[in-house]
Amino acid sequence: MCQFCTQHGEGKKWYENMANYTAEMFHQVNSEQNLLRFLRTFSKSLRDNVATASRWQRRFPRIYRFIAYPLLSRKMEKTHFGQVVPLEDVESILSQMEHIVRLPCVCRRVSLGTEQRYCFGVGMDLTPILAQVPDFAAFEYWTREQAIAFIRQLDQEGKTHSVWTFNTPFIGAICNCDQDCMAYRAQITLGVTRTMWKAEYVAAIDPHRCTGCNLCRKRCFFDAIGVNRDNQKCVIDAAACYGCGVCRPACQHNAIRLIDRAAVPAAAGSW
Repeated sequence: MCQFCTQHGEGKKWYENMANYTAEMFHQVNSEQNLLRFLRTFSKSLRDNVATASRWQRRFPRIYRFIAYPLLSRKMEKTHFGQVVPLEDVESILSQMEHIVRLPCVCRRVSLGTEQRYCFGVGMDLTPILAQVPDFAAFEYWTREQAIAFIRQLDQEGKTHSVWTFNTPFIGAICNCDQDCMAYRAQITLGVTRTMWKAEYVAAIDPHRCTGCNLCRKRCFFDAIGVNRDNQKCVIDAAACYGCGVCRPACQHNAIRLIDRAAVPAAAGSW
């Protein structure tokens, strides 16, 4: 299990611990005033901080790698951090939520300049705060059934699901990301900071079912799927796999499944 599971899971995956979504947890680690300040500057910080970090990384790569990167990553872990979560676990989370709102995605607004609604606010009712922030004020109240149906649709489209904290371990959002996500850009494309853990799972391909069509390779954002040259079947690089599971809908032969990360030596310590 990841570091957060050990610290905040109470014996299970930390995002399955419903105490981490409650007002009680929020008030242990955050406050309405602090969250309001954070959200009001969120889009600007995404745009400016990632660009600034990227410039410093290019100018001083060794200093950045050994000093700035770990410092920024530890700060993210404490303030606004995520973990990739596959469809089944997202459905389980949503099925237990009393309060769900769909939100405009700030990441897409920053990276694409357009409004797209891929994010959910979940758990504690934060709408009195969201209503005061222009980026989030146009939220929509959704039922569990609506949210789960939408998540299934996004899974078919290849969006990677993740949970996010607002001062760890309080979880307040579920996001559905692609390569336009600023977290993806910061962690994967630019490598300027760690923003999220990999999932508690890795994908595995059954070579007897795989036909080598490569549709799953086109779906993977993390370059974790290759081809075995001997049999021309697709294979998973377990250490690179984020365990999101969105490769599965692309497979027309039901050849891909998720297995526990801890059971795969090459991936067990790779977060």
